[in-house]
Amino acid sequence: MTQIIQIVIPVFIVLALGWFIRQIKLIDEDFIKTANKLIFNVCIPVLLFYKISAADLRSVFSINHLVIMTITILIMFAIAFIVAKLMKLDSSSGTFAMNTFRANYAYMGLPVSAYAYGEKGLVIASVLMAFVVPMVNFMSVVALSISMKDGRSFKPFLKNTLLNTLAIACLFGILASWYSISFPVFIERSLAIVSGVTLPLALFCVGGSMSRERMQGDFFTAGMSSALKLMLMPFFAYLLLKFLGIEFDITSKTLVIMLSAPTATVNYVLASEMQGDAPLAGSTIVMSTLLSILSFSFWLFLLGV
Repeated sequence: MTQIIQIVIPVFIVLALGWFIRQIKLIDEDFIKTANKLIFNVCIPVLLFYKISAADLRSVFSINHLVIMTITILIMFAIAFIVAKLMKLDSSSGTFAMNTFRANYAYMGLPVSAYAYGEKGLVIASVLMAFVVPMVNFMSVVALSISMKDGRSFKPFLKNTLLNTLAIACLFGILASWYSISFPVFIERSLAIVSGVTLPLALFCVGGSMSRERMQGDFFTAGMSSALKLMLMPFFAYLLLKFLGIEFDITSKTLVIMLSAPTATVNYVLASEMQGDAPLAGSTIVMSTLLSILSFSFWLFLLGV
């Protein structure tokens, strides 16, 4: 239990610090927006490129784990829409579904994986992200387009979502690793410096974005989505790993931890842009992030850390 506390609590202390300095107005919404742009468009792409390009993909990449992760996400996509139908969410169904299957891999999954399983855990998490993020981005746009009110084409959103710096960095990282491209020391050190900034700043911004203004959506619906995201989604992956007899090594454990990450913060922006239920997205992000201190602890305990 001590080990779990040492993994999880530091993450949430940084989140709390971000929230606190936002409350005392040391930073404001404009800072959070600008920092998020920097993180999403520069810091995380650099981190992913750096870790993936330096990794030996032939030893880190596992097709079995990638297939399990993909199947789990697809199952949750279907379940989320079934639950939304039963709850009669109608125009909010797309947002509910996206909140349920789209996890905050970069801001929450990566740091917990790194603190739990070290550098290897961070590399494995980065490689899993490289292959899964484009699919999840595509599914998010499709989910929201299903409940769009004005019938606008979702193609512009799809293009912007798929061809973002995150996906491009992952692609170039995979190519650099596959062809064993090496970089001069000064380039590697520059990448390492930017990478070192990423996780603390990301956690800081997640905490700063958790405001009362974001908690405007229906609490019951947000709670249902959070429960599906934090518990049912990783549970499906856990069952598949057990059923297929796959060893619970670092790759398997990292997979479960990544899938137990809370709802992605970018969901709020995408829901706003595509006429989804932005208040529901905001409430689910805050609620799932707060509850993830329990879910991360539970899954780390179940996995034996």
